[in-house]
Amino acid sequence: MKQPPALLVALLLTSPLDAHEGHHHGDGVGAIITTATVTGSGAHEYVTVPGWGAPPNGENIGPLHGDLAVDKAGNVYVATTVEPGIAVFDRFGNYCRSLKEGLAGMHSLTMVTEGDMQFIWGSQLKKNRAVKFDLEGNIVSILPNEKTGELEGGIGGLTELLVGPDGHIYLLMGYGSKKIHKLKSDGTLVKTYGGRGTGKDRFKSCHGAGIDHRYGEPRLLVCDRDGRRMIHLTMDLNWIGIYGETPMRRPADVALRGDFAAVAEFEGRVVLMDKAGKVVSVLLDNPDRNQWAMERIPAEELHDNAFTAPHGIKWGAQGQIYVTEHSNAGRLIALFPKK
Repeated sequence: MKQPPALLVALLLTSPLDAHEGHHHGDGVGAIITTATVTGSGAHEYVTVPGWGAPPNGENIGPLHGDLAVDKAGNVYVATTVEPGIAVFDRFGNYCRSLKEGLAGMHSLTMVTEGDMQFIWGSQLKKNRAVKFDLEGNIVSILPNEKTGELEGGIGGLTELLVGPDGHIYLLMGYGSKKIHKLKSDGTLVKTYGGRGTGKDRFKSCHGAGIDHRYGEPRLLVCDRDGRRMIHLTMDLNWIGIYGETPMRRPADVALRGDFAAVAEFEGRVVLMDKAGKVVSVLLDNPDRNQWAMERIPAEELHDNAFTAPHGIKWGAQGQIYVTEHSNAGRLIALFPKK
């Protein structure tokens, strides 16, 4: 479906696939979205894209417990738990290719630009390492390295890696020590922050994060998933405060664009939040609590108009939102702005 985004949405809303909250058209269930659903509210309405992210064989992509990244051309790189590990789709959801093997199990993906080259940093959870690779899948760097030294709490449980505007690298040990490590670009350790707990300077699970440019100086916006809250830190890893109201529905990951944060809440929904931390739109909220945060739901029980376990989230250049769910059925969801 080679259409510009605005025309794509117009076609969806005027075709037999036209849909609205609570109504099904076509099958409406499965690992691949087959019906268009309008979701959200006010100036923040979106429509799901049927067929987006379907591999050539028409089946699902495979088990997902990871993230995605978007390059300058709008191509979307999706991490799977099985080899080859990274599948690539164009912005219309057409399968393009897979990268070289050896990259399975990337829990997070972060696109970086160096000169005229683009690379992806991934946190390879089961291998207890972070790897930097080019857009063909060639590994060019691995962390920790000989300059890093021993990290407090060890390297197990790495769930997120971010690269700051000045090139510093942040490793978030969301499944491990609950610490955040700040490294120089060459891997040298600068600072370690946090640890297991519930109060200031502590995390239950520093699972995902984003770099927040909405307040002048950049900040880290950390998803303390199992603490059911989001936390702002300075880039030097000093506490600023809690962002938004608590408790949240286990925020797993966040993506920033303009004045808004798109948050993948593991318990069955995506929310858009403004600079004040107010929720301004809720997307594909699942009313069935039995499906929240459940990766083992069979494909035939996944509904087009409801998330189950949003895990990774990224914005596209035209304001679309891409979401991976933690799902053995391997579901990808693309939401394009209605307006």
